[in-house]
Amino acid sequence: MRLPNGYGTIYKLSGNRRRPWVVKKSIEGKQKALGYFVTQKEALSFLVGVNRMTPEREVTFSAVYSAWSQRHFTTISKSSVSAYQISYKHLFPLHALPFRKITYTHLQKALDGIPAGYCTRKKCRVLLSQLYKYAIKNSFAETDLSRFIELPRHLPVYTKKPFTARQIGKLWKAMETADGVKDVLILIYTGMRVGEYLALTPKDINLRQQYINIKKSKTLAGIRKIPIHKKILPLLTEQKATGKICHCEKYDAFRRLFDSVMKSLGMRHTPHECRHTLATMLDRSGANETSVKMILGHAKTGVTKGVYTHKTLADLRKAINKV
Repeated sequence: MRLPNGYGTIYKLSGNRRRPWVVKKSIEGKQKALGYFVTQKEALSFLVGVNRMTPEREVTFSAVYSAWSQRHFTTISKSSVSAYQISYKHLFPLHALPFRKITYTHLQKALDGIPAGYCTRKKCRVLLSQLYKYAIKNSFAETDLSRFIELPRHLPVYTKKPFTARQIGKLWKAMETADGVKDVLILIYTGMRVGEYLALTPKDINLRQQYINIKKSKTLAGIRKIPIHKKILPLLTEQKATGKICHCEKYDAFRRLFDSVMKSLGMRHTPHECRHTLATMLDRSGANETSVKMILGHAKTGVTKGVYTHKTLADLRKAINKV
């Protein structure tokens, strides 16, 4: 395929590669690989986005985002992709600016102009941090200016609280009479994020060794094996037999189901408080910090991601069955 001079090049690498098509472009006199793609069409689409530049022929903020997202979005969950896409839309004042010429004032003004509160602005700053890391590695910027951005004071609107023992007992009693109660109990006794639960398939439930294999998560530390608490083993056995672990496909549907359970039982909780509940129960049972972090999927220095021996699983199973 012949492209205009200075537009960039696309070609296929030899060998058996998952992303054989490479996009390269001359930047400051040197050929830089901007990304690798499964198909030629994807590579061309990306290069078109890169070439939406200013008269100064500088790579724009949007082009850097496009390049970064092509690589990063394949490694994270759909909910995380959606969160990044929303953050990118909020940063629209930066889209057409040459990335190298963006100043701290540009960044701070863009965040200050977001009508939403602290959490939305914090997510935008996370995106900016990711883009600066990518830009610096690819010579589109020299300094990470995102670290200087100031956020407004965080004023929590709602304080998260765990389910009480009495409320958990109420859930067990209502299990056979209300739809969605089993899902709530599974979240409480596994500490899964909703996105992790929605992504589960029957193959991810290992009944013989009694663990759940989390393959999709919003963080790298979230890729883990969760021991199955003895109380919910029958629930997961039943769910697996139906061929579907969670019958909701998207978060919004699950949230409606969860809220209906809370309303019918006179409770006021969010799905994330199921996770908070398990953390609280593990702490009260005396579980060690490493076990808690491995079960919940929190980053832990010194624990190699994905390395689970039979002994490790046995230790985690002991820890979770104490709650």
